[in-house]
Amino acid sequence: MKKFIGIFLKGLLVLTPVVITFYILYKMFLITDGLFKGVLERAGLYFPGFGVIVTLTTIFLVGLLASNWLTSRLLNYLDKMIIKVPLLGSIYGIIKDTVSSFSANKKGFSRLVLVNMSDELKLLGFLTNDEESAFIPKGYVAVYLMQSMQWAGNLILVPEEKVQQLEVSSEEALKFIASAGLLSKKGE
Repeated sequence: MKKFIGIFLKGLLVLTPVVITFYILYKMFLITDGLFKGVLERAGLYFPGFGVIVTLTTIFLVGLLASNWLTSRLLNYLDKMIIKVPLLGSIYGIIKDTVSSFSANKKGFSRLVLVNMSDELKLLGFLTNDEESAFIPKGYVAVYLMQSMQWAGNLILVPEEKVQQLEVSSEEALKFIASAGLLSKKGE
C-alpha cells in the first residue's frame, strides 16, 4: 500500500506542473481569443484561434505606432490627459509604472541584492530605487522584498552599505525567490 501511495504521489508531482501550465495557457488563449470575438463574429470572420491572431496583430501594430515619432507624441499627450483625470489617473499611473518597471530599459527588477540584516541574517531583494527623494533619505536605497510563492512583497529602505548587488539575471532571481529557494541556479 505504501508503494502504491508513493507511485501515486510521484505521478501527481509530475502531472501538477504540466496541468497547471496548460491550464494557464488555455485561459490565456480564451482571453486573447475572446477580445475581438464579438466584432469578428458580427463580420462573419470568426473561427477559434483567429481572435488570438487579431489580438497579437493589434498589439504589434500599437507597438509599431508607439515607435513612430509622430504617433508616440500623440500617445504621450493622451497619457498625460489620462493621468490628469482624478481617480482614473491614479489607477492608470500605478499600472503604467508597474508595467514599465519590467521594461528592458528600466532598472525595475533587474538588480538583485543581498541585504545584510546582521552577520547571520541575509535577505534577497531587488534594488528598485537608489536616488534620494522625499521618500528615500540620503544614504538609503529602496529594496523590494518579494514574498515566496506569490507576487506580493514589502518595500524596505536600507542603508546603502548594507546592500550588496549580486550578478544574477533577473529571470533566475525571480524564479529562485518565487519558488522559495527550491530552484537551483540552473532551474533544476
